[in-house]
Amino acid sequence: MNIFNYDGKIYRFLVKFWNVVWISVLWIVCSLPIFTIGAASTAAYYSMVKSVRNNEDRATRDFFKSFKQNFVQATVMTVIYIIVGAAFAFATWFYYHRSGEFNLALRWFFYILILVYLCTITHAFSWLSRFTMTTFHALTYPIAITLMHLGYSVGLIVFWAAAVIVLYWSYNTFLFAPLLLLMPGIKCLLDTFLIEPILKKYEPMAIGAEETDEETKTEDEETDTEIGKTDDESVDDK
Repeated sequence: MNIFNYDGKIYRFLVKFWNVVWISVLWIVCSLPIFTIGAASTAAYYSMVKSVRNNEDRATRDFFKSFKQNFVQATVMTVIYIIVGAAFAFATWFYYHRSGEFNLALRWFFYILILVYLCTITHAFSWLSRFTMTTFHALTYPIAITLMHLGYSVGLIVFWAAAVIVLYWSYNTFLFAPLLLLMPGIKCLLDTFLIEPILKKYEPMAIGAEETDEETKTEDEETDTEIGKTDDESVDDK
């Protein structure tokens, strides 16, 4: 068998590698306005699972499909996470300049909160890429998932740390530019191996929440319609 044909291992590997690189590029470009980083992360995870993990090879179409569908909700979540991150950044600055006023236990508690915050961000946009849910559910479910699956959460922190260390190590070298271009895609791919088992495990719960939200929305619409009909009848009576 020719390993370079369309069914060969080398060809399939090169296609997957190119998709990882291309998704990484799309993520960087679509994240440049900063407030769109959530929508870009959601799209990157969705297209990574579809194109790389499931071999569907439609990276560009899947990326922009998810980007468009989740843009508004992901942007709202991004703004919330930016505000929380800014609060953590200010608290960090405050701790370092007034270290004498805080004991060691409080510092470690604060550091753990930051780690949970980073894990929650990763979980949140991966959930949003897969399920339709309210912003409240999209923000709260990942917190519970992070705390209930600490092993997976530690793995996500390792990926965050590894990405930062590699980029720091390559700074001022010829490797920095290509690694900066490739690292988001590699981290996203590694994240899928930890997050996908969790998503599959809690898929019934997420679908149940989705159906509940849709039923509530339908009931509200029916109520509005009935109110509208009642108002119309009152007008007719007059």
